[in-house]
Amino acid sequence: MNFKTQASDAIEAVKSIYQLNPLPRSTVERRQKLVQQLLSDRSIEFDDIDQISQTIESRLQTNSRSSPVNNVLNDLKQEYIVAGETFNNIEEAGLLGTEAGAVTRAAEPSRRLTIKMLLLAELIAQDPPSPRNPDRVAILFRFGKLREQFQNAISEAEKTQIFNQAEQLLDELLSINAQEKEMICQARAKLLLTADTGTKLSQLIEKYNDLSFNEVVAKITTVFGIASRFGADITAVNVRTQEIQTAIQADPILNDILNKQRQNLPPATSNSQPLECSS
Repeated sequence: MNFKTQASDAIEAVKSIYQLNPLPRSTVERRQKLVQQLLSDRSIEFDDIDQISQTIESRLQTNSRSSPVNNVLNDLKQEYIVAGETFNNIEEAGLLGTEAGAVTRAAEPSRRLTIKMLLLAELIAQDPPSPRNPDRVAILFRFGKLREQFQNAISEAEKTQIFNQAEQLLDELLSINAQEKEMICQARAKLLLTADTGTKLSQLIEKYNDLSFNEVVAKITTVFGIASRFGADITAVNVRTQEIQTAIQADPILNDILNKQRQNLPPATSNSQPLECSS
């Protein structure tokens, strides 16, 4: 259940990165943008009625559409809920004397989902997403206005004043960048923490028939302690990436799932700078 809860928290953290939207535009602004596009975009063919209809609809659309990223993450979250329910049935299985079989059935989905958490953390590190922060949109718009003023300034005093305003905007922009990086690093840390818990869960399942009740309790308590300690220190989780990967590779079953999953991943094509969360 702790594994399911951590996974849900991690997925919500990833979703929050993609839920930042540009500044909302009024109906008047959307109409003006549409007219400007129709007058300036040479790729638009006025003989193509379908193209014109799609352009108009997309520009004037007011209803928010579900994000494809969120749809995928919601489906992933549902997988963890189903896996959690599998473990819920173990107590009932114990009353029937079939708990060992129930644990074995719970192992496969939990291991597969452990690997998904690790791979998602790796993908975010290799190709960090770019949150669409509305504040950045406003700052860049103000930068454009200041550039016009700077180019048309007559006196040095006026240029100095504009320059100082631009420096303030730059500081605001850097602050947004830092906040977004922290948001992405926190999401990645939660993914890694879930993968770490899943790895320990896999080890516990593998030895389930040979462990006493006291040993099971001791191991679960240890997992809770680690989760609590590293959950409060995002950097500590991120710097343990290699340690978590090594633990997974040391588990023959998890390592086999990991290798198969990596073969299905598309090749990296992004020019993004790798995410660095330890500094």
